[in-house]
Amino acid sequence: MTTPAQLTRHHSASVDRLVHEKPIALRLDKQELADAHAQAKAQGRSSSNFARLIHLMGMAQYKRLGRIELPAADMASN
Repeated sequence: MTTPAQLTRHHSASVDRLVHEKPIALRLDKQELADAHAQAKAQGRSSSNFARLIHLMGMAQYKRLGRIELPAADMASN
């Protein structure tokens, strides 16, 4: 049976397909995982899509700065 969502899904020709052969494992503590799931849900995204977008944001910041730089408050929670 085909659902309405399946009828409207298509892949844009302008977007590169994602690689699935060699995933990168991401280990989070319970609170980090719960927060990631909650933020993804709030945006109507899958958790993996949310994690990918956060990765892209962080990579852009890293390329701008040339190093990893976190506020002291973020470092204290690790």
